[in-house]
Amino acid sequence: MIKKAISAELADWTGVNLKNCFGADECLKACPVADPSLTIAELNETTMPETLLTPKTAAFAAECIQCGRCDAACPAQAGRSVMMLSLKEKMVWEGKAPESHNRYFQLKGPDKSAFKREAFNGIMKTRWRLSASERIKSEKLAAHIDKEDFRKAEFLLYFGCYIFTKQLSAAHTVEIAEKLGLDFEVMGGLKSCCGWPQLLGGRTRDAENYHLFLFEMIQRSSPAYVVTGCAECFMALCKIKQKYNPAFTPLTTSMWLNMFSDKLRLKRGSAPVTFHDSCHISRKAKMPEPARELLAKMNPLVEMKRSGPMDTFCCGYWGLKSNPEQLKALQADRLREAADTGANTMVVECLSCLESFSDAQASSGVRVVDILSLARERMGR
Repeated sequence: MIKKAISAELADWTGVNLKNCFGADECLKACPVADPSLTIAELNETTMPETLLTPKTAAFAAECIQCGRCDAACPAQAGRSVMMLSLKEKMVWEGKAPESHNRYFQLKGPDKSAFKREAFNGIMKTRWRLSASERIKSEKLAAHIDKEDFRKAEFLLYFGCYIFTKQLSAAHTVEIAEKLGLDFEVMGGLKSCCGWPQLLGGRTRDAENYHLFLFEMIQRSSPAYVVTGCAECFMALCKIKQKYNPAFTPLTTSMWLNMFSDKLRLKRGSAPVTFHDSCHISRKAKMPEPARELLAKMNPLVEMKRSGPMDTFCCGYWGLKSNPEQLKALQADRLREAADTGANTMVVECLSCLESFSDAQASSGVRVVDILSLARERMGR
C-alpha cells in the first residue's frame, strides 16, 4: 500500500513531537548553528502550522544542517530534526529560502530546464575529455549521464547528481566494479537527483516527485542491489524501499565493499587514520559499523572525541552555504579535532562530507579521503 505523502508525514510527526517537547532547551544547546538568543518558546510557536516564521526562525530554518545532534540531546525524545524539516518547508512556502538554496536546486531534478541541463552536461563532458586529471571521468562516466536505457544487472551503481563531483569517487566506483568482474549498470546525472536534498531544503513536493521518478528509473534495470557513496542518496533509496517496496536492497559503498573484502585483497597500512561519521548514515540510519569494519582491514583507527551515532559532529554541508562563515568555522573545528588524534588522514564515507571538507583541508594539515578511494588505493593487483 502506498503510504502518506512526505508533507503529510512531516505534519503528523511534527504535531506529535511538539506535544512531547516540554521545553528543556537541550536541543538548542546541542545545536552547532543555533542563534543563542533564539528561545525554545519562539521556535515551538513558529513550528506550529498556523503561525509565520520570525526573522530568527527563518534564519535558523535556512542554516539548520540536519545533523541530528538535537535529537540525541533531547530528554523527551522529541524529534527536533523532523520539526526543523517542517520549519524548512514553511520557509519555502513563505518565499524565505535564501538565494544560496535556490542556486543549489536550480538544475537538479527531472522537471528542471532540459535545455540548461543538456548545456551543463555538454560543458562537463568536454572538460573531462580535455583534462588529464579528469579523463577517467570521461572514460567511466560520460556515457551514463542522464541516459534512459538500462540493461538488467545485479548491481546498479547510483550516483545521481554526484556523478559531477570534482572528486574521482564515482569513476573509482566503476573502476572497482570492473576489476571485481561484477554484473553492474550505472545511473547518474542531474535528472536522476534522489530528492533527499530537496527534502532537507524544505522542498517536499519536489522530494516526493523525485523519489517516484527515481523509483521508476531504477525499475528499468531491476537490480538486486543499488549502491551509492552519498549518505543522502542512501537515505532516499531507503525511503523509496519503504514506500514502494521494490525488490532491490540499498547499499552504502562501505556495505558493498564489505561484500567483496576477500576478493579485494586489501593491503593494510601501518599509519593510523581517523574517521568522520556521516550524520545520516551513522546517526539517523544507525549504521556506524560497516565503514569501521572496512577501515579495520586497511588501517589502525583512532577515533575523534566526537564520534559514533550519538556524538558525531557534522561537516555542515546541508546549510547550503546560507551562512559561509559559520560553515568555515564548523569545518575548521572538525578538522582540528581530526588533527588532535595524531592521524594525518581523515576518512569519510559520504560524498557530501568529502566535498564539504575538500577546500578546508588544505590549511588543516589533514588529508581527507573517501573510504572507497582509499580501498581502491589498497586493492591487490
